[in-house]
Amino acid sequence: MINEKNIKTLGTHSGKFHADDVMATAILRLLLGDIKVTRTRDENILRKLDFVYDISLGEFDHHQLNKEIRENNIPYAACGLVWREFGSRIIQKFNSQLEENDIISIFDYVDKNLVQGIDATDNGIDIKSEIKVTSISDIIQSFNPTWDSNDSIDEAFEEAVQYATEVIKRIISRQVSVIKARIIVNEAFQNRNINEIMVLKTGCPWLQQLLKIDLNNEVLFVISPDDNDNNTEYKIQTVKKTVDTFEARKDILESIRGKSSEEINSIIKIDDAIFCHKAGFIASTKSMESALKIAKLSVKT
Repeated sequence: MINEKNIKTLGTHSGKFHADDVMATAILRLLLGDIKVTRTRDENILRKLDFVYDISLGEFDHHQLNKEIRENNIPYAACGLVWREFGSRIIQKFNSQLEENDIISIFDYVDKNLVQGIDATDNGIDIKSEIKVTSISDIIQSFNPTWDSNDSIDEAFEEAVQYATEVIKRIISRQVSVIKARIIVNEAFQNRNINEIMVLKTGCPWLQQLLKIDLNNEVLFVISPDDNDNNTEYKIQTVKKTVDTFEARKDILESIRGKSSEEINSIIKIDDAIFCHKAGFIASTKSMESALKIAKLSVKT
């Protein structure tokens, strides 16, 4: 394990940057503070620096022939190597109250949902999709000055690092909020009056925890309050089969999907409908009673 207290200077390659070296820099600065990064390809300079990554074929480079590969066959790039070494320490630094298993859970989530995609792209692995989805790697690469620009590439690099830092901080923060919401979700799950409908006392991230505890796939709809401009509304949401899909265990009843509030009121005999998405994964009302009615009717259809 590397002692971060011994790292006073950082070095990576100069020239065009990618999400790999940018995100690695963001990770390091979250741990070390606003430490200077020397961007160069001069080995004489790099050898004098405390920590070098994405260049020089060292421990935190991935351009050598014997590069490290994850169990799922995604090779490590500098971003993944840096995250593997320092990620848990960063999570603990900003969230000292977390238990070890929670730190591991957040570490794995960040690796799977952010870092591995960056590593795959930097290693030339296609992430196939029927449509082009703009990735974090695409966005960070767009910070590079265009060919006809006189902008400083080092200044652009720093702008990209600032952006990447906010991204990773927000992802970690959201996962911490998921952990904090577990008690609320567990309580709502245990206190259901109808097996297929879970009612939350407050809006919070619930899907990950529900999928862990609802082993028999009983819950089909989740109702939660949604404070919108100081006016409380109630959301009815479907339960996705996994966190990685839009496919739900069951959709909201077809007869109200995509209809106006007046049409929904008329169809199911309520007076405070707000909307129902045409894809049937979310609807909202002004009262809990009406939200429950939509959920109950959806269970039956």
